[in-house]
Amino acid sequence: MCGIFASNDPYITKDKEKIIDKHLSFRGPDFNSGLINFRNWKLYHSRLAIIAPSKKYQQPYICKDGSIILYNGEIFNFKRLAKRFKQKTTSDTDLLSKIIVEKKFDPNMLDGFFSIVRISKNGDLMNCLRDPFGVKPLFYLKRKNFISISSEPSVLKKIFNLKLSKKALREYKIFRYPILSGSYYRDIKCIYPGTCLINKKYFDSIDFIRNSKNTKNNLHFLIKNVLKDRRLSDVPVGLLMSSGIDSNLIRKLSKKFKKYYCGGFENDEDIKYCKQIKKQEKLPLEIININSNQFIKKFKELIKLRCEPLSVPNEVVLSLIAKKAKKEGVKVLISGEGADEFFAGYDRIYRWAKNTHKFSVEKFCELYCYNKIDNQNLKKIKSFFKEISDLSNINKVRSFFIRYHLQVLLRRLDFSLMSSGIEGREPLVSKKIFFESLKFKTNDLIDNNHGKKPLRKILNRYMDKDFVYRKKIGFPIDMNKSFNLKKKNIKNENYKIWFEKNLQELKKI
Repeated sequence: MCGIFASNDPYITKDKEKIIDKHLSFRGPDFNSGLINFRNWKLYHSRLAIIAPSKKYQQPYICKDGSIILYNGEIFNFKRLAKRFKQKTTSDTDLLSKIIVEKKFDPNMLDGFFSIVRISKNGDLMNCLRDPFGVKPLFYLKRKNFISISSEPSVLKKIFNLKLSKKALREYKIFRYPILSGSYYRDIKCIYPGTCLINKKYFDSIDFIRNSKNTKNNLHFLIKNVLKDRRLSDVPVGLLMSSGIDSNLIRKLSKKFKKYYCGGFENDEDIKYCKQIKKQEKLPLEIININSNQFIKKFKELIKLRCEPLSVPNEVVLSLIAKKAKKEGVKVLISGEGADEFFAGYDRIYRWAKNTHKFSVEKFCELYCYNKIDNQNLKKIKSFFKEISDLSNINKVRSFFIRYHLQVLLRRLDFSLMSSGIEGREPLVSKKIFFESLKFKTNDLIDNNHGKKPLRKILNRYMDKDFVYRKKIGFPIDMNKSFNLKKKNIKNENYKIWFEKNLQELKKI
């Protein structure tokens, strides 16, 4: 895990290093390259060493052809690729450099999550890309004929003194993130998942959804194999636990983790559940009880560090969990994110899509949005659904969630864990799992009672039916409790409180 920065803008001088370090060093506390010169570029890399922690593989990494790469992520099949291309290496960074030099690099062959920047020996930007689903962030800003690239938009915001986008803030109140703008700041853009800034899109989930066929699946076996790969690490690995089926599925299908973690307020559903299984199964499960003061303090810290509002209160909880895990020597935390998007887990919306005869974008927005959508954003959403008008209702919704919603979840998990120097991994966000999810018929994904039926069916082999087929619990954190507010003055307006508190704090930056 890393923080990366690259710029050929002459405005970036040595005096900007403190800003870069302040907003990127948390992503890689094990090593800091400082701001270095390469041709006409200024490069920076901070590293959290997970695989091959040797100093030999510190970045920026110079390839044998004289080019240089900055890489953030993990390639879980790098050993298989090394064998395929007859390379001897213990590092995914080194493997990337070798196949790039031999002109055998294709991002589609990589199984993992990553953002990669490559600059030729002549100073030309050759690659600037993200993984297929957007696990690892990558943002850029173009100024005149120059470009600056960063893992965190806060770096670009601070260096160039950028203003918040009013359009993005409107999106925040509607979607909890600027899913259409890609950034909270006027001039900052994001590299979209499955896209290379230079060579354009290399992976589009919609193409695979459009061409999918219902066939026999091997999901149970596949998840086990993916979990095995995602545990690849030279440092201790833990599991983020909740009362949901996704984390419990990972817990049951994987061998024991070094440690298990759960966090929240006293008497939260997750806390009560984890106390129960800790006692019953004698798990090394750390339960982090959070109070209002801790929540508020961390909430303010995260917004100041990120220079953005947070999407959900759970980001605060995750950051506090990660802080505890780091103290205990755990550097990787596994999460169950991604299952809802692939397997129709958002019951209310997916169930509507399944049962409705005519797909209405307005109705979809009514179900999905957190505030009333304005005409400008509605027009953009309609344009997207027009592109996929040939798909079934279920696949329309799935396409939307994968393209727009999933990267928001992944962004918040990445940032909240990295804020405490912890790598987050989402085994279910895998191309293999995605392809397998496309083999199921609609009725095998969701019925009138439950979504994620394929995952529930597998988990039911290991856990009680009453647990497996419980209703989904959403937005469980009470904002009155979190911010120590008096209930009599608030009429259960969780989202409204959350948005207001975030925007209030953002104004102070």
